[in-house]
Amino acid sequence: EFSNLVGGTLRHVPLKTTLPGIQQNGLLRASTLIEAAKGIGGLPCPRSEVYSFNVAGLSVTLNHQKPLLAGRKRAAEFLDGHCLKSWAASLDHRLFFWPGRGGADFSSSLTDRGTVIALRCDAGAFFDLYAASLDFAPINTGSAMRNASKRGDWIYVPVTAPLNQFRENRRTRGLVKGRDSVVEVSLRCDIAPKDFYRLFSVEG
Repeated sequence: EFSNLVGGTLRHVPLKTTLPGIQQNGLLRASTLIEAAKGIGGLPCPRSEVYSFNVAGLSVTLNHQKPLLAGRKRAAEFLDGHCLKSWAASLDHRLFFWPGRGGADFSSSLTDRGTVIALRCDAGAFFDLYAASLDFAPINTGSAMRNASKRGDWIYVPVTAPLNQFRENRRTRGLVKGRDSVVEVSLRCDIAPKDFYRLFSVEG
């Protein structure tokens, strides 16, 4: 069912320059990279720029959070139980994946930094390995561009929950009239190099 809901494949869209580091170290959440770099000061949250540096032999690239910062003047309207800083920090604890051709807002925000690539994986194999740590969301939770949708911790629904819990999540809160569909899949853990090689390929 998971595979059908996301169209059979998922994509992750990093900068091409980060691929060697991903191949060496796996796909790491920003929170893991920040912890590795805790001796380096001056890392803002949310981030308006991409930060690249080396620490303890690890090549670190932290993506910016410009799509979220686009809504900073309206943060109190679309964030529930969070301020902009705490929501940005919560995003750092997740890896994000897109069904189909999703993730356009984020990938387009990176193009001024270089070439963006798509890492593609089979959704069924991904689910088999990480189901206990995966969540569905009906919006791009890291973007507040255009009309930012209401969100809080409740926006994430575990993929192992009854599907109706996800479909009705926002409607039962009076936020939308229709049932939700999957826009984003997020993972609450890192992906080790051996699993990255087994699951992912560079699209195209």
